[in-house]
Order: sequence, then structure tokens, then C-alpha cells
Amino acid sequence: MAFCPKTGLFSGLQENTFLIDHTTSSPALAKRMASELKEQKKVTVIDAPVSGGDMGAKAGKLVVMAGGEETAFNHIKPLMDTYGQKVMYMGPAGQG
Repeated sequence: MAFCPKTGLFSGLQENTFLIDHTTSSPALAKRMASELKEQKKVTVIDAPVSGGDMGAKAGKLVVMAGGEETAFNHIKPLMDTYGQKVMYMGPAGQG
């Protein structure tokens, strides 16, 4: 997957915001996104793949496994709790 902090979705990110990435991608990409977006855009990235599929999403019963800065995770966890039955912090970027 191509990633460039200066184009597409990433070009519109504002400083001091959060990006929650619910895709399933490689740990290397998650680490790169977290590092480059923090450095270039002052954006905090949480990699947070989900389990539960379409039915889990509709029922608000997804399982979210999050990686990134722990303080950022704690800040945005209440939001993820609205659609995740179980939201877990797994460690630094790439561990989600």
C-alpha cells in the first residue's frame, strides 16, 4: 500500500488530531504512518484493526485491538467504546 502524508486523505489532516486506522495492514506500515504523520503533520495515529465483521459492527460488538501511544489510546478509547464491545491496548504502534 502506498503511503504519502502529503497527498490524498492525509493531506487534509489538521495538526493535533487523531487518526484511527481500522484497516488490517502490516506492523511496518502502521509504524511508518505513526512516525511520519507525527513528524510531518503533528497527527497521532492509532492502528486499531477490528474483529467481528459486519454483524459485529451493526450490533456495536466489535473487538478492537489498538496500538500506538498509550496516552492517545486512553484519550480516544471512550469513542471506540461506542462501537466496540471490547477495546484493548496492545502496545506501541504496529501492535494493534
